Amino acid sequence: MLKSILGSTIFKLSSAAISFVTVPLLLKTLGTNNYAVWVTLTALLSWLNLFDFGSGYSLKNKVTESQANDKKENIDGLIAGTLQFYIIVSFFLILLFVGSTFFVNIFKTHLFLAYIVYMPIILSFPFTLGHFIIQGVRKFNLFNSILFIQNIIWLVVLMMYKYNFFEVSIYKLASCYSGLYVIANFSIIFFALRNVQFNWKQVFDYKNFISSKASLLVGTRFFLLQVSSLFLYSIGNILTYNNLSLKNVAQYDTVNKVFLLGMTIFNVVISVFWTEISHAKALGDKAKLIKKFNQLLLCASVFSIGTCGIIFIIPTLVSLWTNKAIVINNVKDLYPFALLFIVQVFSYCGAVFLNAFEKLKGQIILSVIASVLMIPLCKLLFNLSMGIGSVPLASAILTIPTLLFVIYKSKICINKI
Repeated sequence: MLKSILGSTIFKLSSAAISFVTVPLLLKTLGTNNYAVWVTLTALLSWLNLFDFGSGYSLKNKVTESQANDKKENIDGLIAGTLQFYIIVSFFLILLFVGSTFFVNIFKTHLFLAYIVYMPIILSFPFTLGHFIIQGVRKFNLFNSILFIQNIIWLVVLMMYKYNFFEVSIYKLASCYSGLYVIANFSIIFFALRNVQFNWKQVFDYKNFISSKASLLVGTRFFLLQVSSLFLYSIGNILTYNNLSLKNVAQYDTVNKVFLLGMTIFNVVISVFWTEISHAKALGDKAKLIKKFNQLLLCASVFSIGTCGIIFIIPTLVSLWTNKAIVINNVKDLYPFALLFIVQVFSYCGAVFLNAFEKLKGQIILSVIASVLMIPLCKLLFNLSMGIGSVPLASAILTIPTLLFVIYKSKICINKI
């Protein structure tokens, strides 16, 4: 487990460092306004993850449990049935995307760009199932190394544009971006299926789709959690775009990327712990579950203390990072970002146990309520002149009830083992 965490963290930090370098490159290449368009358009890509309806998370649990119990007889059929479901969903996504171009503002105003970015990624949607399989077999370092290579190539492309190897065009950048996404995800699913020794003939047996019904139904619970997570944590660019200026969008996105770096590292810990928790649950190992719970709380405490310390240097960091293209004048604007980070890391400690145990009802209820309240609360905070901190403050407030519930409920799940 430690090897997976350390290896994945190194890859994630390296990828994050590359992402930090690409921001000033994109700003210089595209200009502030086109950069704001770019980050708003690509931010919507995270919504595509919704449309697996949580089936990937359910499959990940099953893959890990099958390995723990050395029962691999039914896993091929389950993978094939889930993959068939992904293929069906990709066709519906195409229709949904085409329809959305008539009423989603960022799509309407940048139609050709939207098609270049979204169509290849939608068509490769079935490849994303590989993410869950490769995590289920605990090949985290392989998974993250592929994503790291994708980021390296993206950085090289941006550097070539900077030094005028090619004529600068947002459309060419979009083509490179979507192309790299497709190649990386194909590589991940290829290695994932090879690791489980998947029989490709199973994909053409549609009886597997019927036999996977139970797993797909469990996945719908994860789907509801995904929806709420997107509303709470992934619509900041859009809400800021609709309520403030393009300059504020660039400020929000840049500051958010700093905090996402910490969350990215913490999510590495969560991902590795998830499979370990599923493994311990399958074996009925209560002592190990208690140990993992305490370790997670310790990790969350360390990350929270670090956040409180780093917040005061973020304005300087952002100014240096963007070569003064983006300036944060008041450190108080960053307090909501820090509060959200702390609330998130502690809530994830409890949520990962409930996810591994597939005890999702309480989380779903609280998350749906929070999602419904998110936009009205954000609008209230924008009207109160909370600026770029409006969205993270609203998210933090609405996540606190879930935090208290998941910590309490996860302890109950452990004690029942």
